[in-house]
Amino acid sequence: MLILTGFGLACLVILLIATTRELQHSSAARVFAVFLIASFGFLLHPLTPVHWQWLTLNLQGMLPALFWLLCQATFRQRLHVFSVWSAMALYSVIAPSIARLFSTHQSAEGLLLFFGWDLGEVFEFFIIANGFWAVIADWSADLMEPRRKLRAFVLVVAGTAVALVALAFNLDAAYAVNRALVVSVTGVAIATFLLKGRFSDLSFRSGPPPIVKTEHPVQAPETDTQAPPQHEHIARLTSLMDERYYRTEHLTLKMLAGKLELPEYRTRALINKQLGYRNFNDYINQLRIAEASERLIAEPETPILNIALDVGYRTLSSFNRAFREIQQCTPTEFRQNNTAN
Repeated sequence: MLILTGFGLACLVILLIATTRELQHSSAARVFAVFLIASFGFLLHPLTPVHWQWLTLNLQGMLPALFWLLCQATFRQRLHVFSVWSAMALYSVIAPSIARLFSTHQSAEGLLLFFGWDLGEVFEFFIIANGFWAVIADWSADLMEPRRKLRAFVLVVAGTAVALVALAFNLDAAYAVNRALVVSVTGVAIATFLLKGRFSDLSFRSGPPPIVKTEHPVQAPETDTQAPPQHEHIARLTSLMDERYYRTEHLTLKMLAGKLELPEYRTRALINKQLGYRNFNDYINQLRIAEASERLIAEPETPILNIALDVGYRTLSSFNRAFREIQQCTPTEFRQNNTAN
């Protein structure tokens, strides 16, 4: 058992080290690091001295909420902090911690049992389910297929482990859970796929996105220190997008790089570093929503679905989600606010 525990610890340490390169510019990497630290508490709880077990209990109790937060940080371009789901996640962490402090007061046992544990357990299942839903709902929003699969695999593996453990503990079947085996299997599965690819692909780059009004958002940076070849690449990219190439359905970074006759990494650097976008997905969405915003105002009689399909979206739901993320309102609200007499 100690050998398996040591192996599980090694898996967690490897993954934690892999996150260090991304902590400064990736919100998902920071959440993932905290998730790994909480997993240490879950793994080491049986070996922890009694007077320190309050700490490991609190750490392992954070896992469902951290899984939910990781799903949001990975698949959602903006995290809505003030929501029912975030309140439920916070409650599932804080309520049991507070309840443990007062668990010796037998007169309050009934209230503590419900508000401290029972309600928190219910919330755990809700937020785990909502985490999976974030992966499913925003699956098609990411235009880079390999990265999308990597993210989904990591989160599904981690979420399945968290859900099974939560189910066992909440059904008083914790005795049946081999902590070392759960952590080892989950750690190996995630490490194998994550370290084969790029850890940076797990998350959107942090940083404020460009604010889209109704102007075309792509402009070549005006700087004298920029090398001439970069000017040429930006000019070609701008010209291509002026021709509405971003409307191309199923557009990928590989397709764009081929059109520009550049390697994918050069195209990605052009979009991220030179134009200031967070990633390829953000860049294309900004261009599409910019055109859609203009048309919503200029063509008040054109159905929103027609505009969504014209600018390159496959479904109205994906268009609505991208539009709301960028303009902070629905297409209908945007049209009403900008065409009112």
